[in-house]
Amino acid sequence: MSGWRVYQGGNEMPEESLRDWTHLIGSYADRSAPAVVEIGAGTGMFCSAMARWLNPSTVIGIDASVPMLTQARRFNSHPAVRYVAGTAEAVPTRSNMFGLALLSRVIHHLPDRVQAAHELARVLQPGGVAVIRTTFRERLDALVYDSWPGLRELDEQRFPSESEMLEDFTAAGFTVRTVTSFARPVTAGLRSYYARMASQPQSKFTQLTAAEFQYGLRQLKAEAEDEPATCPVPVTERYDVAVLSHS
Repeated sequence: MSGWRVYQGGNEMPEESLRDWTHLIGSYADRSAPAVVEIGAGTGMFCSAMARWLNPSTVIGIDASVPMLTQARRFNSHPAVRYVAGTAEAVPTRSNMFGLALLSRVIHHLPDRVQAAHELARVLQPGGVAVIRTTFRERLDALVYDSWPGLRELDEQRFPSESEMLEDFTAAGFTVRTVTSFARPVTAGLRSYYARMASQPQSKFTQLTAAEFQYGLRQLKAEAEDEPATCPVPVTERYDVAVLSHS
């Protein structure tokens, strides 16, 4: 399966969950109809969602992967959205442009969080807000770890702690507004969750051996098959949400 399809499958969620997430993100903006930037936009799921439900003046999705952006333009186009190749450390837009910035499930991928924080401070307007959707090292609690406990050990090395990330951003002039948690269903039940995990939808799966992956997948399949098909229980994922204001 192509990389963008795997990425899209690993990030998609029911429409209701996506709407709830989008409204939460938009609720932190200090002004109506702000210009919005998403860093690490991938295939554009949140960019198009913010354009649909937040009524922003414009949304710019930034990603380093040209193939991802090609698919974003194809599957998540919107008159208010523009997709541009770039990185968190070098955002190709003018300064003081945005009222709201989103970084969703990307902070642990950044090679230089301090530079990324300074760059966000440059492109945000005074009073602009950065919303960081992630899971901090001390709260790694995703269901995926039950089947592949080795992934938790890997993520403990990759993900920043809350204090580390907030220190990087406050050093760049941000003020912490709040740190909270938010959870919404991502699949209708364990069977559909198993089908998603079978495609190895997240980059961390590449760190497992084939034997380790298959062992965890068999465990998850057995649990999914035990779930009554007539009354599946939605699988929920929780994320930490850090909201920081730029003065």
